[in-house]
Amino acid sequence: MNYPSLYKVADAASLKAQNKFLRLTMAHAVLLVIGTALAINVMPNKLYSIIMALVFLLALGLSILLGIKKYEKTWYNGRAVAESIKTSTWRYCMRASPFENADAVQIPKTEFRNLLNGIIKANRELGEAISEHEDTGGQITDEMNEVRSLCLEQRKDYYLKFRVDEQRLWYTKKAAFNKKKQRHWFVCLISTQLLAILCVLLRIAYPEWNYWPTDVLVVMAAFVIGWMQIKKFNELSSAYSLTAQEIGIIRGLSEDVQSDGDLSSFVINSEQAFSREHTQWSARQNS
Repeated sequence: MNYPSLYKVADAASLKAQNKFLRLTMAHAVLLVIGTALAINVMPNKLYSIIMALVFLLALGLSILLGIKKYEKTWYNGRAVAESIKTSTWRYCMRASPFENADAVQIPKTEFRNLLNGIIKANRELGEAISEHEDTGGQITDEMNEVRSLCLEQRKDYYLKFRVDEQRLWYTKKAAFNKKKQRHWFVCLISTQLLAILCVLLRIAYPEWNYWPTDVLVVMAAFVIGWMQIKKFNELSSAYSLTAQEIGIIRGLSEDVQSDGDLSSFVINSEQAFSREHTQWSARQNS
């Protein structure tokens, strides 16, 4: 589907903010780990202390930058806007509520444009992020109108193939991906804590050695916990798996579609299932 221009810029703004937030968060953690390692003070001289101070100053600067820029908020709000436009696009193409058949073709087009205007007005804070991405495409694309002009059976088949089946595959893959990442980071968490315990025990056995990296390992473990909370691997794996199964159940309901009204109800139910996770993430971010 060739989506509206507003979707493309909102999607691009969300992805850019996500990348910046995650990269800066990772850089901040690396600086803290380096600073903690330097704090072991294996070379107690002025230059060494200056370097250590600079590392912590850089970490402080990244903390301030993350607090001011609020990349995480732009990430989630941009994603929510993009998904809202996507689901409205499919409703328009399938002639689902509130874009049903009308006496004049301009009526649903006007309603769709009014919906986009409402989204823009409700998300003024995204203006700066969106302005960084240019797209001169239309808000109602030719493909959207072509799909909308298809007969009932053709529209249903198109929706099942390019929306329902695509979304079920996406949720299934994402569930497996997040489950795999959860296992990897959990192993990292356990490993760093075990190494920290080992350092403590070795310090007892060798009290004359003063350079045990216990604090470094503790900081690393704290970062792993924070990263797992940011990425929500376990939560998303469960939610995406359930959504994939729900989509499979919903797909079976397509057999009952016999009219435009039936297709409208089917599309509305499907889109609610697709957008549930994005809506919940946006709500958590703004709470």
